[in-house]
Parts: sequence; structure tokens; C-alpha cells
Amino acid sequence: MFRGSLALAVLATGTAFGFLGPSATGFTFMKIGVGARPVGMGGAYTAVADDANALFWNPAGLALNPTYGGSVTMMKLLQSVSYASAGLVAPIGRRLAVGFAGGFLSASDTRRDELGQEIGTFGLSDIAVGPGVAWQPLTGLGFGLGARYVYSRIDSFHASAFSFDGGAIYEPVKYITVGASLLHLGPPRRFISEWEYPPVNLRAGVAGKIPFAGNHLILSSDLSLYPDYGPILSAGAELCVPLSGSAAGQALYARGGYQSGSHLGTWSGFSLGIGYEYNLATNLFLSLDVVYLSYGLLGGSERASVGLRYSPGNSSSPGNGSRVKKR
Repeated sequence: MFRGSLALAVLATGTAFGFLGPSATGFTFMKIGVGARPVGMGGAYTAVADDANALFWNPAGLALNPTYGGSVTMMKLLQSVSYASAGLVAPIGRRLAVGFAGGFLSASDTRRDELGQEIGTFGLSDIAVGPGVAWQPLTGLGFGLGARYVYSRIDSFHASAFSFDGGAIYEPVKYITVGASLLHLGPPRRFISEWEYPPVNLRAGVAGKIPFAGNHLILSSDLSLYPDYGPILSAGAELCVPLSGSAAGQALYARGGYQSGSHLGTWSGFSLGIGYEYNLATNLFLSLDVVYLSYGLLGGSERASVGLRYSPGNSSSPGNGSRVKKR
């Protein structure tokens, strides 16, 4: 009767890792990578985390980047599953930042009787919303906390719970950052007749920026651990090329990444993305990002993000806002 719930659980797990397998945890939609930019970098984002997407990857990143910003991401996933997410962030003084983020997943599936005959459809949905806060006690060192209210529904059945995130990020030298986060920590919930636990995720990463000829290249890597899977290694890159001449005030981004653990074909786990940034006004930037993530034999999915950020005190040229560690 509820074949769709199993399909959704498998989908979310596959989306997060690029491979399929049994899961010992619930809340599986929380494993889906959020944001076209982080996914375009292969999910290697724990030590980058310099925009509104930080609320989903490492809330401590907000502390090192005093910008006002917002981002909305739309995803079209496998089996007609859609996922939308959004985040807002704002600095409070020089050492504190706050934010609010949420995601909504929706899907539908066919209801069948005991003989396998179709007798209609039923819906599935998941929601996670909550605040985040980050603090910079020392220059180059940040800590962050986040909380989420999580609600899930399958047909007439529903359940809710709370989960919590924490993270740290540190810039030991200019252009190099290291970060770690513990995501989705919380108590279990009872869904229908079973107890399920949140997919606690321990992440650690390092990132570096290489400036050259007015451009820059960011290289990053992550190690991600879940209780029901082995280690996942991610690597990603982002190249920023500010445009000149008649296109001054604009920049193009090219991204690529890979997550290990793929067993679904040659290209499973690879992601490719592009971005465009436009200087709307003094220190105000509009960004558009898209990414394609391959699941190998299962096909692929696309994500598109729209972002707006205001970076007081930074240069009004693309590439010099929150997307680049600039000190």
C-alpha cells in the first residue's frame, strides 16, 4: 500500500551518496544535498560554507562572512519527487550572525489493492525548518548552532521531531579554511509503528583559494560519516572568472565535483555546475546557479538556485563578496 514510502527512502539515500543500500535511520530526506553551488562542488562544502547554504552544511561558516543574503533552490529529483529549500542570513555586529532555513519535499505514488490494481494515489511530504546562529570569538575562528523542526507525512500518517546542528570553522592562514560539523542530531521519533533515528552526519573538510590574474580557484574536500554507511569522500572545485569590458560587474563560475561510494555506473557521483553573478548596485549581488548530478544507471537530477546578498564594506565587483574568503 505504501510502496511510495520505500521508494522515497531509497531515493533520498541515493541522492545523498550516489549509491543505494539499506538504511538504519529515518528522516532520509535530510540527506539530500541542498543548494546548486554546494552540490556542484561534489558536496565538499564544510570548509567553504560562506553563503546561505551554510545553514544546511556548517552553520559556523556564517560567522566568518558578515553578509546579508538569501537563497532559494528548486530540485527535480527521481520518480517525480520535488524538493524546495530556502535560507536567509544576516550579521549582527562584527562577530555574530543569525539565519533561518527550511526545506519542503513533496511526492505522490499509486495506491494499490491486494491484487495490485490501482485504486488512486496518495501523497508524501517532508518539512524541516528552523533558525541558526554563528559566533566569531576570535578573528578567523567561528562556531555555529542550528535547530530544525522536522515533520513527515505519508498518506494519513504523520510524525514530527526536532534535530540540531553544530559546527566550527577556522582560517589558520589567508585563503585556507578547515571546518567540521555535526548535523541532524536529535531524539528518535515513532512513525506509524516503528521508531526511527535521525541520520546523524559528522563532516570534516578543508578548502583553499588560489587567486590568479584577477580570477580565483577554490579547491575543497570533505569526509562525511553516517551511522548506516561507510565513509564518503568528496572533492570539488569552483573557478570564478570576473567579466570585463561591456560585461563589467558580472562574473561566471564553473564547478565540478565527485562523491565516492558510487556503484551505479561510470558517471555516478559526478556533478557539473555553472553560475552567474551580477552586481545590481553598490555591494548588492544577484546570483544564478545550476547543477547536474549524475546517478549513473538511474539517470540524473538538476538543481537551480537564485541568491541575493548584500556585502557591506566589500568591493562592488563580482567574486569579492561572501563567495570568497577576503581578509
